[in-house]
Order: sequence, then structure tokens, then C-alpha cells
Amino acid sequence: MIDLDFTFFIQLGLFIILAISLKFILFDPYLKNLKRRDEVIVGYRKEAEELKVKVDELSRKFDESVKLAREDARKEYEGIKNEANAEREKILSDARQRMGEIIEKGREDLKREKDVILADASKHIDEISNQITERILKGTKGN
Repeated sequence: MIDLDFTFFIQLGLFIILAISLKFILFDPYLKNLKRRDEVIVGYRKEAEELKVKVDELSRKFDESVKLAREDARKEYEGIKNEANAEREKILSDARQRMGEIIEKGREDLKREKDVILADASKHIDEISNQITERILKGTKGN
């Protein structure tokens, strides 16, 4: 059987002294550092979550501002496009009007020239008809 003598109690005392010493020298500082590390990690996680919320908010604001900028750019483009179309229509309308005026002037010029030619022709018609009549009459007399 196991003999219990006084060395057992000395070893037990030394073990208790060692355990208490290790508690103060090793375990308490280790647990204190472990607790502090956990607190730091929790703090970093909390900070990371706050930063994530801020990033999400900034991202949403950025997307919204990009959307507004695109909408403004589209409106600006449409406005410029409409102005250009209006200017084009004005230029085409002016060109059509000028072309109509030129065509009308050309028609008037042609009508005047036609009237002049017809007036000249009517003067010569009498002469030509007299000449034709004379030739016909001379031709019938000569037979």
C-alpha cells in the first residue's frame, strides 16, 4: 500500500505554493491579456461594423449622385439635341422659303421671256403669213 509520510505533505505544500505562484505569475496575466485581447477584438469588430455601415451609406450616396449626374447629363443631352433639331428645322424652313422665292422669281422671269418671245413672234407672224400668202398666190398664178 502507499505510505504517507511527511514528504507527501511537503510535496503537497510545494504544489500548492507552485500553483498559487503560477496563478499570480502566469495564469492571471495570461487571462488578463486574453480578456483584453477579446475586448480589443470586440472593439475592432464593432468599429468594422460601423465602418461597413458608413461605407454602405457612402456607396448609396455615391450611386445616387451618379444616378442624378446621369439624369442631368441625359436632360442636358436632350436639351441640346432638341435645340439642334429646332435650329435644323429653322435652317431647312428658311432654305425652303428661299428656294420657293427663287423658283417663283424664275417662273416670273420665264413668263416675261415667254411674253416677250410671243410678242416678237406675233410681229413676225403677220410678216411670215403675208410672205406665205404671196408665195402661194404666186405659185397659183404661175401655173
